[in-house]
Amino acid sequence: MRSLEAALVEHRRALLRKHRIATARQLTRFVDACGFCYAFTEGDLPIPACFEHLATRSVDRMWGWMWEWKDTLPEEGKLYYGKLLRAKPTFVSLGFLPYFYAVHGRAGEDDDYLEDTRAGRITEVGRRIYEALDQRGETQTKRLRGELGIESKDGRTEYAKAMESLQRLLYVTRVRAVGEGREDYNYTYDLFTRRYPDVVMKAARLSSGTAMREILLRALALAGAMPAAKVATVFGWDDERTDRLVADLEREQKVRREGSGRAQLLVLPKLLARIA
Repeated sequence: MRSLEAALVEHRRALLRKHRIATARQLTRFVDACGFCYAFTEGDLPIPACFEHLATRSVDRMWGWMWEWKDTLPEEGKLYYGKLLRAKPTFVSLGFLPYFYAVHGRAGEDDDYLEDTRAGRITEVGRRIYEALDQRGETQTKRLRGELGIESKDGRTEYAKAMESLQRLLYVTRVRAVGEGREDYNYTYDLFTRRYPDVVMKAARLSSGTAMREILLRALALAGAMPAAKVATVFGWDDERTDRLVADLEREQKVRREGSGRAQLLVLPKLLARIA
């Protein structure tokens, strides 16, 4: 009888053999096929990471390719790039992006951010960043910090954390890289709803629960199996809602649990059938 470990290796190698990346177009096709993936190296969940699929053994070339593509492809509207999976750089296809937005259960209204501010999910600095971008539109990082009067080291740290939260919650998105040289290089940011109106419109037709379901099922399809204990943390989901979702999928025989405690895995039933 084959082991689950061997079945998982074969499952993941099939995706690796199918997608080798040496051009920006190939990267776009890969992200479209996956729905979402880690932009560089692997993270806490065993979903695809782009470095594993690059058609080169040169680490310098890997970083060179990806450092350019992470800027140019989102600017060209080919895919989305942001820190969505536990602050880990992530690519998401534009076709799958509505699910990530819909998870938050927002209608895309101008005052949605106020509820998250009251709930503590957005800090006071985050609120000020959002309102500044709402008024000014696309703005460079350095200019935005200056207009908000954030100059100290502690202030910059708080700003960085607030900006990361706003991006994870899909209130704010990075638009483009600007400047030349290490000292001048920075990014511009804008409101997500302004940059991705079609995504927001499609997300409005989805419930939060449906979005969570599709994201988890896609992750399982990519990984074959994943640690149950890490799902809520990586996706930033509520523990109780995540547990209910997994229980529902288990009843529908779309997922199986293997093991117990912190070592428990969520596994695709078809993989277990292969080794039975």
